[in-house]
Amino acid sequence: MAEQKTKTLEMFHVIIGYIINILIFYIIFILLAGLLKVLYPLNVLFEQFFFKLDLSRSVSDILTFLVMIELFRSFIEYLKVKRIRLHSMIDPAIIFIIRELIVMLYSHTPLVGSTLMGFAILLLALGTVRTMAVVFSPEDEGQV
Repeated sequence: MAEQKTKTLEMFHVIIGYIINILIFYIIFILLAGLLKVLYPLNVLFEQFFFKLDLSRSVSDILTFLVMIELFRSFIEYLKVKRIRLHSMIDPAIIFIIRELIVMLYSHTPLVGSTLMGFAILLLALGTVRTMAVVFSPEDEGQV
């Protein structure tokens, strides 16, 4: 009975390994597709000789691509260590908030004081939680 259980667990780990490899190839494909989406406006740039180019859209696309990279990096880290690290999940959130601020500033959206205060409080809270997650990491507890 124990031998059957061991073989079943081995088969499970082998199948999970194949699924993870497929997911990694899928992530690479999505990142390449995102990169092509970011680079596509270059075609418009050269065809129209720098006229009517929406740079705010390009900035937004590039920043969105950076958020995607950070999310996928966190996912790959999860696949490697087989657990979710809090600081790895907070990093994309912080980057996304900063992305929103940059897009709002670049698109000349009027920023209200309460909006800026909300962003500041959110960034402060996420930064504090991330710092605490790194300082009090469970992997450091056994090495005291």
